[in-house]
Amino acid sequence: MPYTDNEAWTEGMGYAAKASWHPWLYAQGQVGGYATVYDTPHAFTFITVRGGRHEVPETQPQRALHMFHVFLKGDDF
Repeated sequence: MPYTDNEAWTEGMGYAAKASWHPWLYAQGQVGGYATVYDTPHAFTFITVRGGRHEVPETQPQRALHMFHVFLKGDDF
């Protein structure tokens, strides 16, 4: 599923990118997707999951689980 509409909406909020479009890694350095970290009062990161479709846990379960762990720990992508 194209992410471009979501990315445009996110950029439209007007926050500057603190870390522009970059790969996030999982499982021995494989690319899990891409992320942009925004400079906001609260942690806000726009990410994609490579190969993921609408139901990411169904189509990319390992990447989805890693993404969820990173989110719960509050780590950066």
